[in-house]
Amino acid sequence: MRLAFGILDLAARLLFALGIGCLLLGAWLSWQTLSFARDAARATGEVVGYHEIHDGDQVRYSPRVRFTTATGEIVTVDGQMATTSPRFVIGARLPVAYQVSQPTTARVATFTDNWLGVCVAALVGAVGIAGGLLVRRQVKRELKKLPA
Repeated sequence: MRLAFGILDLAARLLFALGIGCLLLGAWLSWQTLSFARDAARATGEVVGYHEIHDGDQVRYSPRVRFTTATGEIVTVDGQMATTSPRFVIGARLPVAYQVSQPTTARVATFTDNWLGVCVAALVGAVGIAGGLLVRRQVKRELKKLPA
């Protein structure tokens, strides 16, 4: 019986560690997004096509967006998020953030493209930590009930 609780305790510790790792990943992704946005200029781009990414039998689509910088330069970039089906119609207008010194370093400036990864990592992290702590606390309670 103690062995089973020992395994559960180990699982709880691993779940807690996963949660910490995911929270750290979320913090890093957040820092990356905020650092990019701090020095970025804004523009409105237009979806002009899709970049197809072939991965085995699956095809993922990344929007190809064209925008004009504040200096009048026309730039075309691929969006940072690829999905299994095209997300936007050709001709759709999207917000774009780009680095003034290097306009080809640009991002589609939607919540999904910039903050979805942060939110998922933070949620998984919080659930992992909470789950690990709850399981560990329950294991300790059950071990106290067992005869020595």
